[in-house]
Amino acid sequence: MTSEIKELPEAIACKGISVRTTNNAEISHETAKLGRLWQKFYQNHAGNLPEGEDIYGIYHNYESDDLVGAFDVVAGWKVDSEQEQSDNDSNTKNGTLVSVDIPAGKYLVFSEEGRMPNTVMNAWEKAWTYFNDRSCEHVRTYHVDFEHYIGGNLEYGQVDLYIGIE
Repeated sequence: MTSEIKELPEAIACKGISVRTTNNAEISHETAKLGRLWQKFYQNHAGNLPEGEDIYGIYHNYESDDLVGAFDVVAGWKVDSEQEQSDNDSNTKNGTLVSVDIPAGKYLVFSEEGRMPNTVMNAWEKAWTYFNDRSCEHVRTYHVDFEHYIGGNLEYGQVDLYIGIE
């Protein structure tokens, strides 16, 4: 596992489908929503994207921190401002698409490679371990965090987990 600080020079506009959940809800198969979100994304949207298109999992609208409180997760893709205009308030047969911006700023990036979803879970585990260590030198903002699936492969590949820091 590697982690490094990256400065995102400009915001990334994304579009996708969204759920609101908590880390506590994600522990139990009965209440977990993220697996179903990604399944719905894969079935209804991934096939419409250009081959190799990067995919993003965006975590935002945090109520508090990672231990308590709800947050929104968007499974989506990058759009340019022209697409944004033409797709505004777009409804599809598969539900409403939402727009979210990944803000420019400083992020601590945890990179993992392997079979999904284990790879992304490993990246989150390493991030939580890092930030819960008392000697941790960075402070999470709990504004926006995101997963960047390079090349759009949701089965096997590389994921970079960007955690917003002060």
